[in-house]
Amino acid sequence: MALPMLTGQVLLDRIQKNVGVPWQSQRSDGFSDGILHGSADTAVTGIVTTFTPTLEVLRGAVASRKNTIICREAPFYSRGERAPLFWRNSPAPPKEMTDNDPVCRAKQDFITQNNLVIIRLVENWDARRSDGQLRGLVRALSWEKFHVPAKSLDEYDPRNVYFQLRKNSLGRLAQDLQTKLKIHGVRVIGDAVSSVSNVALTHGLLLVADSERMLREQGLDVVIAGDAVEWEAVPYFADLVTAGKVKGLILIGQQASEEPGGGEMAAWLKSFISEVPIEWVPAGEPFWVLS
Repeated sequence: MALPMLTGQVLLDRIQKNVGVPWQSQRSDGFSDGILHGSADTAVTGIVTTFTPTLEVLRGAVASRKNTIICREAPFYSRGERAPLFWRNSPAPPKEMTDNDPVCRAKQDFITQNNLVIIRLVENWDARRSDGQLRGLVRALSWEKFHVPAKSLDEYDPRNVYFQLRKNSLGRLAQDLQTKLKIHGVRVIGDAVSSVSNVALTHGLLLVADSERMLREQGLDVVIAGDAVEWEAVPYFADLVTAGKVKGLILIGQQASEEPGGGEMAAWLKSFISEVPIEWVPAGEPFWVLS
């Protein structure tokens, strides 16, 4: 029997069937997983996975004749209740903003004119026992053989973030991250010449509570994360380094830490979607630095 035409809704139904966890229902903040923009009846011509659907990513998708974008971040610059606790009272962007702000309006017009379908996939992707975001980042760094998982946890469980690397200096480790991820905006706390080996690697925003959990691991030298709240986690680590509790903190950027997960998601989608091409299109590091 022939498969039904792959529409936005059929694609979403297949994702729900294959994600491996009970699908989380609609949230009140307007940023639940599902179709954010576009018609569920639109025929899918191709799929792009990405961290955030920037206008550049959307233009690339259109140029390659792919009209469906599966993303981690929504296209209109607000995360609502999905954000950390101190942001959770912030509402999703009101319709007045998306209608009247010239940047939002231009982006919305581009989505509409090109019949694009934007699907958000975060909560349900992250709810799986295997952390696809961590797996993608580990593969980008070629660190698979350095992982030291606890016996009681799955290899890529979100709590299982520890790696034992060959001894290196903190500065050279930061340089290695920069080279492998092809990024510029790496920031480091700690003495560049200090010797490090035992590493915690995580992605996204690093909060003090996350740091406290990771630092329960004995002998940890350095924590690598995407970004941190500068008035909380940053001084926390500065004090830890001064007190000799750890040797450093390396921040590679939110986008750089999350983007490789888009490649992992594309590979996963290919395991049950065969009708259309699927491509990971990184949004790219948004920053440049002074030399």
